[in-house]
Amino acid sequence: MNTPAAAPRLVPVPPRPSPVMAIAGAAYWLAAPFFCFVLYHGAMRSWFQADDFAWLALRLEVHDWRSLMHALFAPMAQGSFRPLSERALFLGLPWLFGVSRIPFHLCVFLTQCANLTLITAIIRRITGSPAAGFWAGMLWIVNSGLVVPMIWISAYNQVLCAFFVLGAFWFLLRYLETGRTRDYVWQWVLFLAGFGALEINAVYPALAALYTFLFARRRLGAVLPMFIPSAVFIWLHATLAPLPATGAYAVHFDSMPGTLLMYWRWALISSFFPLSYIRFATPLLALLSVALVGFTIIRTWRRDWLPVFWLSWFVIVLLPYLPLRDHIMDYFLPLPTAGIAMLGAYAVVHACSRPLPRQIAVAVLLTLYVLASGAVDLGATRWWRDRSFDIERMVMATLRARQLHPGKTILLDGVGKQLFWAGVFHHPFRAFGVSDVYLTPGSENYIEPHPGTGPVSDFVLPSGPALHAIKNDQVVVYRVGFPLKAITTAYDEAGIDKLSPAPPRRIDAGSPLMAYLLGPEWYDREEGHRWMPKRATLRIGGPRSLSEKLYLKGFLAPVQVAQGALPVRVTVDGVALPEQMLRPAGTWFQLEFPLPSQAVGKEELEIAVEVGRTFLVGADTRPLGLNFGIFEIR
Repeated sequence: MNTPAAAPRLVPVPPRPSPVMAIAGAAYWLAAPFFCFVLYHGAMRSWFQADDFAWLALRLEVHDWRSLMHALFAPMAQGSFRPLSERALFLGLPWLFGVSRIPFHLCVFLTQCANLTLITAIIRRITGSPAAGFWAGMLWIVNSGLVVPMIWISAYNQVLCAFFVLGAFWFLLRYLETGRTRDYVWQWVLFLAGFGALEINAVYPALAALYTFLFARRRLGAVLPMFIPSAVFIWLHATLAPLPATGAYAVHFDSMPGTLLMYWRWALISSFFPLSYIRFATPLLALLSVALVGFTIIRTWRRDWLPVFWLSWFVIVLLPYLPLRDHIMDYFLPLPTAGIAMLGAYAVVHACSRPLPRQIAVAVLLTLYVLASGAVDLGATRWWRDRSFDIERMVMATLRARQLHPGKTILLDGVGKQLFWAGVFHHPFRAFGVSDVYLTPGSENYIEPHPGTGPVSDFVLPSGPALHAIKNDQVVVYRVGFPLKAITTAYDEAGIDKLSPAPPRRIDAGSPLMAYLLGPEWYDREEGHRWMPKRATLRIGGPRSLSEKLYLKGFLAPVQVAQGALPVRVTVDGVALPEQMLRPAGTWFQLEFPLPSQAVGKEELEIAVEVGRTFLVGADTRPLGLNFGIFEIR
């Protein structure tokens, strides 16, 4: 007997959206990225600047697998560990596309578009309001805390870290709603990856735990283990790269409330706001503060915990920055202001159901904020872009000058403070394989110093070496302008009478222009440094007071200290100074020696350096002592 076949199971097919609905849906998700492009399109044309050059030069240090691992994972830049947001970016993109600005800015822009999509999806999922998602993206992108990360490539770590934190939080929401293991796993993947972007990623467990405590307390136990990786990361960072006791990165816990208020001000009214509009900015800041804090208090009183969570988001993410009283930076704000944007979006949508006068008040305040912030964003982006153009013209012209004058040192005259601090200070020429570029003697008198960042004089060719180089036809001189102008002949004629032949108080052993100050024992220069044998001498300018000391800085090879501490003996005009010992302590060493009283006031001193033992490398028959480096009296 034949059994009749079972009827096929009918699965309802969702109706296809109409073309109008499909277009509206696409427009909804593309609105914030489009607005982002409108505000920051000028960033796509900007060139490299400031720290960008240090990271670009990193690729020149990669020669094999070992040096690649060092470039990716060794602590750098105040002990930071960011293999994804800085190392991989500046190593990978030039390898794929050459040293071009476009791939870098595309990477920043596309990452921020992903962030805008995430913040829209997050608040839409939490509130169930598409309008709240729309306004969250809009309010966040118009916030001026995003200006610097959108245009300055070195601040990409802020954008990428926001992606990992927002992405992890998105999967947390899905996990709390569905309980699916894969959502929980993806949260962990993004959270752990965030440590490769920025240290601030360590605060994510606090955000996740607070949200879970407020809205899904029964799953709090699933979030608490995330504090373990954060604690381990913080411990490792504090151990391997402790914060200095002085300087810009010194910790000041007593000033945290004031620092928080400063960041709150910048989160609502940009740090780029022109001083001429301060009468407008102050009332707007007060109105926005009253509106957001007042809304949070009222909703909390009514047991709506969402506003207090988003306000806490702002504070929690900023917590690691608050003790840094002397390093308050507006580019720290992208991730903290995401919380302010979600709070503002929630307040705007909530006002739509209130009486008409309140709707009008919120609309006026929203309009003022968007127009003021948008205008500031456009102006600040234009300023950063134009400054990068000045740096680009100077660097490209200098590279061209090197092609025209191979083997000669280039002196740049007329470099102003803005061009110096955003360009020259970060060694931009080294990033393109060009060294031996200095400023003309006396340039430091026209550049305002920045305490704590290093002296301007380190980039200036001292008077004595400049005079010696002019007489021996070792330099060409260019005046910075557009275009760069060769002034070698005119500068030489004027410089002969104005420059002093006295030796400088800072000797770069690796500079060919200062080789005449070194004794005959030294070996030839090698890639910006120079080896000495067991003993070597040099001439240097004398101290001006007894409080000044002699500093030696150079490179220490592990083999040199493999047999124990390495003794270093120094004499000054025949007077022996206390012996110092070099021990394993990283790649570079620095020693300081007190100077004898009879050295004070002398125009010239003879320094002799001797090491306790030498070593050989491979087929090199030279006995190697120490690798320098800098000699300086200060």
